[in-house]
Amino acid sequence: MIFDRDTYRRFFDGYFIRDCTIGFEDGRLGFLLFEEQEDKDHDEPFKVRLLAVKLANPAETRFFTLTTHALGLGCDLSSAWAPDHSEFVSVGIGRETLAYKPKVHKGQEARIPFHGAGEPHPVSGLMYDSIVLRTARAGTTVFSVGAPFRVFERLGPGQWREHTEIPLPEGLASTEPDVADEALSNSDFNDLAGLSAQDLYVVGSRGAAWRRHEGLWRQLPFPSTLDLKTVAVAPDGTAYVTDERGHVWQGRDDSWRCLTPKPHSESFLDSAWFAGRLWCTGSTGGCYVLQGSRMVLAMDARRQPMPKGCSLASRRLDVSPDGRRMLVAGWHGALEFDGEHWTVLFYGEP
Repeated sequence: MIFDRDTYRRFFDGYFIRDCTIGFEDGRLGFLLFEEQEDKDHDEPFKVRLLAVKLANPAETRFFTLTTHALGLGCDLSSAWAPDHSEFVSVGIGRETLAYKPKVHKGQEARIPFHGAGEPHPVSGLMYDSIVLRTARAGTTVFSVGAPFRVFERLGPGQWREHTEIPLPEGLASTEPDVADEALSNSDFNDLAGLSAQDLYVVGSRGAAWRRHEGLWRQLPFPSTLDLKTVAVAPDGTAYVTDERGHVWQGRDDSWRCLTPKPHSESFLDSAWFAGRLWCTGSTGGCYVLQGSRMVLAMDARRQPMPKGCSLASRRLDVSPDGRRMLVAGWHGALEFDGEHWTVLFYGEP
């Protein structure tokens, strides 16, 4: 267990896990924590805490925290790896950014720049802005994605690149307010995954699917108009996409097939390909694994089942860029999986 009772109460008590990431070097983990709100008014600001963990250190120097009120409800956490740069990065729905690299930089940064921010559309006059709905790592690079069909690439501390090759929705140019508003409301990118910064998939509203290959973006003819929620990519380049009804789609480029004909009980919140299998977490919790034509609870898997009880508390996943470890975390616990054995890092107060 990474906590003893004293360190749990100092660094974790009063919070729950929003997101997790395997850190930028061996033995580092990151957790994004939300302050619990049971005894607070709904309009009272809540704290968001980045908890960085260096597993090899003794308990007294194992943990570092960075706490802020300046990240919104939708924030996620990821980590960039060498060779480009290495750091923890958290981004909120309003593009606000928190970053940390030991002994180099830490704290709040300027919002991710968006080329249309604060300006009316030149044709429709519609005022709009960009939001971030997911921050994730592809290969060793961190990306944030959101609306209106935006992809932002982290280049380094305080530096982002907006991938303007993906056009804004055509409907934003309509002089009919209802048409422009609908275009804006249905232009979410919900997730991104890939083998590198040059080989990516991004998915979102009404079957929107794009691929970046060899530096060029192309919209894909995805065979569904349902909202696409998550995407994961296997080492051979095959992509696995889940939709709002919990179906799992497998394919690449122009060729796709549905692996799970029956809808799942809920949509999935997160997904990852690890140790030859697709793993997903449910919107209300629970870790699932693809088994035949069904997503089954990981604790009921035929091979290497997750420890009983932990599966139901799992909400987010991360796989190290070298493909050797998967981190699963949710609410008040976290586990690591190496493809053969599960290790409970902590589960509630020791």
